[in-house]
Amino acid sequence: MATAAVDSRVRALAESGADPQTVNAALTEALVHAQRRWGLGLHHLRHTAELAGDEDTPDIALLTDGARTALVSSGSAAIAAAYAPMQALDERGLSLWGALPDGHRVPADAPFATLKALIEEARDFETQWMPARGGALSRVWRSGDTLMVEASRPASPQEALSDAAWDVITSIKDRTFQRELMSRSEEVGLLGALLAARHAGASATLSRLPEAHFTVQAVVVTLAGSEARSAEGYRTALRAASAELDEHQAGATRQLAQVLKHGLRGS
Repeated sequence: MATAAVDSRVRALAESGADPQTVNAALTEALVHAQRRWGLGLHHLRHTAELAGDEDTPDIALLTDGARTALVSSGSAAIAAAYAPMQALDERGLSLWGALPDGHRVPADAPFATLKALIEEARDFETQWMPARGGALSRVWRSGDTLMVEASRPASPQEALSDAAWDVITSIKDRTFQRELMSRSEEVGLLGALLAARHAGASATLSRLPEAHFTVQAVVVTLAGSEARSAEGYRTALRAASAELDEHQAGATRQLAQVLKHGLRGS
């Protein structure tokens, strides 16, 4: 959940002796928030989480539409692999799945007047991906009385790691070492050059980190009540989602850079 910057109350509940039902509800809430930020495009599926295992070997099961998808103990790589077949991404890395299980999607080039009318009057609806600021894209949908506004800037975990590797290499004070890494990156990429400069097991160690498989690619803002029927409320939510996405992605790059930089000579 940390890869999605989700502040979960699960640990506190478990340590306080909360009953399994309460802990499971908190686990599910955290997983739903994480799914929205991972940007896997699986909003149309029902995500739940529950305690599994026994007293000696406690675990957490992740479920999709009621079926077990993975156990947390299986590791981030296995969890990512379990979700991968459920995805359907276009060439931009955006989900081709609708946010709602079915229904017509409003074209991305529809005039704002059309979108405004839908927000203020329509029942369930959703839009296709629309351009947003800073190279991001957005979409909006209503389910019942709730309006959801999503801002997305696809950046796979590998791309996030490469961005962090660039930050690390460009910050190296030893210019000779820096030029050596830049030259090596022409063959193996920025991340490959950086890992090769570390200990022999650096690549394997990195692959075990959750950040190598999950990262923040989207932010969803939820509106209810009168705000869910306000075009201005939608605009405000879109700005907030875009700003939060910028903040999370920049923060993730900084954190990854610290991980990659640790123990590197000349840094």
